Order: sequence, then C-alpha cells, then structure tokens
Amino acid sequence: MKWVEITVTTAQPAVEAVANILLECRTGGIVEEHPQPGVVQLRGYLPVGPATDVTLSAIASRIRTLPKFGLDVGRAGIATQVVEDSRWAFAWKNHFKPFAVGRRLWITPTWDETPPPAGAVVVELDPGMAFGSGLHPSTQMCLAVLEEHVRGGERVVDVGTGSGILSIAAAKLGAAAVLAVDNDPVAVDVARQNAAHNRVADRVTVRLGDLLNGVEGRADMILANLIADIHLDFLPAARTYLQPDGMLAASGIIEDRMLEVEAVARSVGFRTREVKRDAEWRCLVLARN
Repeated sequence: MKWVEITVTTAQPAVEAVANILLECRTGGIVEEHPQPGVVQLRGYLPVGPATDVTLSAIASRIRTLPKFGLDVGRAGIATQVVEDSRWAFAWKNHFKPFAVGRRLWITPTWDETPPPAGAVVVELDPGMAFGSGLHPSTQMCLAVLEEHVRGGERVVDVGTGSGILSIAAAKLGAAAVLAVDNDPVAVDVARQNAAHNRVADRVTVRLGDLLNGVEGRADMILANLIADIHLDFLPAARTYLQPDGMLAASGIIEDRMLEVEAVARSVGFRTREVKRDAEWRCLVLARN
C-alpha cells in the first residue's frame, strides 16, 4: 500500500493547532521533530486514494487560516511525497528506540533486542500507522501517571488509545480490566495486535468509538491523551464515568492552553491533584471534588 507523507514546518505557537488539523484529517501517528530552535516539523501519513488531493488541499487551507486566530505559524511550509509501507516501517525503526519511564516501565519496539533492565515491566510495540510509540512527552507523562498510581485491580478507560501503549502498560502494571477506545479503525487494529503480542488481550478490550460515548460503568482511572480543544468538550462528560475516588489524566495540553483546560475542569467538578510538565507539554491529573 502507498501513503502520502506530509511534513508541515511551523513555529512552536502553532504546533497544537497544526497537529489537530493533521489528526482530524486521519493522518495516523504524528512525528514531531525540532530541526532548529523555534522550528517544529510535524509529519503524518495519508493513504493514497481518490480523496487524497482533496484532503491535502483542506489541510493546506486550514493551516493558512491559523494566523487569523493570532497564531504564529512561522514559514508554514508543507511538503509531500508518496512512500511505500516499507518506508514508514523503516522511518519508525530509525526513530523508535527502547527507553525507560519511571522506575519500572521499559518501552521497546518489537524489532529491538536490547535486554531490558532487571525487574522491568516491558511493553513491546509496533505502532504501525497509529499514534503512540511513547516518544511524545504527552504519552510519557501518562505512562508516569500509570507507573505511580496503578496498584492492582483497577478498571481503566483509555480514550484515544492509538497504538494501545497506555492500555497495555496499565494491564502489565496490574489493572484488572482496560477499555481502549479510538475513533480510527487503523488504530483499533494496531492496538488489538499490540495487546495480543503483549499477552494482555484477556484484560484489554479495544473498540471503535468516539471518546466516552457508549462506555458503560465507571472507571478507577481515565486516560485521555488528547489535545486542548477536545478536552474542553470531553471533560464535562468525563466526571460521570469516574469512580468517586478515581482519577483522570488529561494529557496532550500545550502550556499556553493549560489554564483554560484547568478552568473548564474545575467548573464541571474536578480538582487538580498534580500537574506534570515536560518541555511545553502538560498533563493534568484530576480528581472529582
């Protein structure tokens, strides 16, 4: 299968908005790189098909409108090229190396044979075309929340699961039942394969869905590695899906939007237990009032 690799060169203030545009156009996982100070490159992939040209035109048009909203997009360069599946796999193998999170978690690609540290909880991944290699700070902060707070026996809901990395980590750390939800069929397939590869498919249920729509019961922990605009719509409904003593990790929030998201969370009955920080990214660890 062939894919269009789209690379957007922009400035830091517009990163979240550009990433949102790419994700909404179903570009699969996004690679974020910093070739020089103040310059960010975001790369995603679109399957080649009848709608490809229309989608690329829509992406370019939406990015050109961002300065009207006061966002500095820098040069706003957009480059595309057609690549084969093998090119995508090769790109991930170059960027994705094993790494540790906290004291216990060891995240590694399925193709790497580096021995993990003694006693590590190992999560093996092949991200495919889904977001979630664990390289992005927003994902690593969610992994840190899991490492610190999963004690065993919890029910966890992972919204926007992508590759399934957070769901698999939750199960391997001791969660009794994990529901992983994503609105992208490609991500759902990838997450199921990764759960099976890590031998946690008996505790990780992956399904196609939109945020918490159709989710039944309450969770001890909700993981939401989204973006600020989605959090603003997501949080008002999320409280009712959480156990009274449960917690919600709202990650993927750029620093400039944190106070806005936190204010909405507070207005619908959450309090902030902790704020995790990594570069310009933030993760709000929320609890019910």
